[in-house]
Amino acid sequence: MKQVTWMAAGCVGSWLVAALLFDRASELFLGMIGPLVAAAATWIAIDRAQRQDPSRVTRLLMGALMAKVLFFGAFVVGVSRVPGLDLGTFGAAFFVYFVALYIVQAFLIRGLGVPQTS
Repeated sequence: MKQVTWMAAGCVGSWLVAALLFDRASELFLGMIGPLVAAAATWIAIDRAQRQDPSRVTRLLMGALMAKVLFFGAFVVGVSRVPGLDLGTFGAAFFVYFVALYIVQAFLIRGLGVPQTS
C-alpha cells in the first residue's frame, strides 16, 4: 500500500504544479486520474496476490491487461464527450501519466523477486 500512496502523491503533486503553470487543470486532472486509478488498482491486486500465492501474479497481470483495455477505452470515450475539454491537453497528460506510472509499476514488479533486506 505504501507504493500506491507514493504513486498518488507523485501524481497529485505533479498535477498541482502543472495546473499552476498551465490554464488547463481539468484536462490535466482527467489525464492523470485514469492511469492512476488503473495503476493503483493493479498494484493493490498484485501486492495481495504476491502475499497469498506468488505463482498467481503473472495470470493476474494478464487478466488486468484485458480489464485495463476495456477501462481505458470507456474512459477515453467518456472524457472525449465532455464539452469544452481540450482533447490535445488531455491526450498529452494521459500519455505522460500512463507511461510514467507503468514504468514505476514495472520497477515495482521487478522488485517482487528481489529478497528484501532489513
